[in-house]
Amino acid sequence: MTFMTAPLFCYDKISDYTAEKIAMILKPYVIMGLEEETEGPLQKISTLEKEMIPTLQKIAVDYEQEILILESLYLMERRHYQFDPETKSPELNELFKEQFRKNERWLTAHDKQPVNKWLLLFTGDLTSCYMVRSIAATISYGMHVRRLYERALEEDPDFALAYINLGLWRQYAPMIFGGGEERAFEEYSKAFDCAKTNSEKYISSIYISQYWFEKGNEKKCADYLNIAEETFPQSKEIPLIRKMNGQGISLFVYNRNQSGVDDDN
Repeated sequence: MTFMTAPLFCYDKISDYTAEKIAMILKPYVIMGLEEETEGPLQKISTLEKEMIPTLQKIAVDYEQEILILESLYLMERRHYQFDPETKSPELNELFKEQFRKNERWLTAHDKQPVNKWLLLFTGDLTSCYMVRSIAATISYGMHVRRLYERALEEDPDFALAYINLGLWRQYAPMIFGGGEERAFEEYSKAFDCAKTNSEKYISSIYISQYWFEKGNEKKCADYLNIAEETFPQSKEIPLIRKMNGQGISLFVYNRNQSGVDDDN
């Protein structure tokens, strides 16, 4: 199935070029799932990075924000191929730390200026990816990540990906700080309701299914996994999630165990 992308007018204050690259990378498995070897996707990302600066210098609507958006996007895409969850990956951690600090310096220097929702979203994502490798970083940056997602939603109240990521933040955060599975479920449901692309529908359906799995509602879990599968029949994740669920493990538990943080608390 071909994934539909949101109309470009939804990407406020950025060029069509940047909007197209966001849509391309966020379309599930355009690069990731269609290649068995890592060299192909990494080479594609390198090609995109090489053309990025000279192209944006000519056509960007807001060069400073757009370059940060694409730098962040491509770095996170590289993570899919270079990040080994069994290690601390110090080199990649350093790149994430450098990029989110670069983004934060811009945000601080332009605190009175409107900020594009994608820059807020990706800065939150970068910070999340960095902080989960360290308990100290998780404590230091956790609430800041939440605020970045909330600010993205202030810019666009129908921003499904921000609801999804805020839901994931709530999924693992203590209730006293605004976390909890019920609050997370509310965010996933909002994402599902306002999804504009098949990608957003696919992702939100998976997380809703896992909420119902943990609640012991097998029918609703199956219903939402079926919605995800219908949206993206080529998915390699759905069979794996069903297998995990068959073993009594939710995707949320799997991801928590992969982070390696909880074990150290």
